[in-house]
Amino acid sequence: MEAGAVTGFSSAIAAYGFFFIPAMFEATAVTNALWMFIGFYATCLAVCWWFYARKGAEAPS
Repeated sequence: MEAGAVTGFSSAIAAYGFFFIPAMFEATAVTNALWMFIGFYATCLAVCWWFYARKGAEAPS
């Protein structure tokens, strides 16, 4: 029942990424932009591990 809302929200975030990534490369040096992306992805990985993958997680998968 909530699949439509999740799909729409995910699509909106993905569409924003096509604007945000080139804007980051234009606003900062390429190396700095890549380090920011690595930091963002590392944060996403840590959050996913904390809530889903670790032993005793709140919502294990």
